Amino acid sequence: MPDFLRAHDSFGKRVFGFAFHLFDLVAYEVLYRLSPARRMWFFNGGYMPLDEDYTSYPEFAGEDHSAMMYHQAGRTMVKDHGPAPTSILDVGCGQGGGLVYLSRLYPQAKLTGTERSQSAVRLAKRRTKPFTDATITQGHSGGLAFADDSFDMVVAVGSPTYFGLTLFVEEAGRVVKPGGLISFSGGYRQGDHAKVEGEIREAAAKEGLEVLTYRNITPHTFASLKADLPRREATLARVPWPFSIYARRWADMPGSPEYDEYEKGLRADFACVIRKPA
Repeated sequence: MPDFLRAHDSFGKRVFGFAFHLFDLVAYEVLYRLSPARRMWFFNGGYMPLDEDYTSYPEFAGEDHSAMMYHQAGRTMVKDHGPAPTSILDVGCGQGGGLVYLSRLYPQAKLTGTERSQSAVRLAKRRTKPFTDATITQGHSGGLAFADDSFDMVVAVGSPTYFGLTLFVEEAGRVVKPGGLISFSGGYRQGDHAKVEGEIREAAAKEGLEVLTYRNITPHTFASLKADLPRREATLARVPWPFSIYARRWADMPGSPEYDEYEKGLRADFACVIRKPA
């Protein structure tokens, strides 16, 4: 996925980054309204192989690899810390698939999702209604519109990349309750795990938070990408021009700079868990 947030600091790239950001916002609205993506549950690239305790549900047929990202965030990464959340926030909930999957992991929890795309919010409300009673609101990249100490667990798959790591850690740390967990993942082109982890740890320390786990998950996300190429190709064939050009890069398809960086080991995908001291 194009990563304007991490472009080298120059005037030209800042201008390009701003222009791309505007196009990105428009493209997301179009994809959610007009493309085949509106019939999918997830926008994340997925994780493979599937965990042994992963549960496949009929509604996620063909998207188990993407649902696995929520299994990782909601179960695998946090199970050693004994979570029993009664309130969960999904930051960047997209079409709502993560909320549905989290409702299966924690049926006792009250679920809240926030998403920047107005079209996605409408879609997620409609699609999740038969499965879970989640509250879904439109958010923005400047912060989380929730009170301090609101949730037992904060989950985010992919969105911290757009949010900005430092801001995400600050805001997630603010809205999670004392003793609560923040479980999130993201990825960067031309990434450096030492720098990414360092930024997370610095932001967490500043907020008095404890980093419990940081993992390099790039081999798993690349495996998922390669396994999913036929489905992606069929889906992208139905995306209208000129958004199909953007979509091929967003989907990290072969021939794109994004896919090339996976092959060359220049991609840094990660998963992290942070705890707010009780």
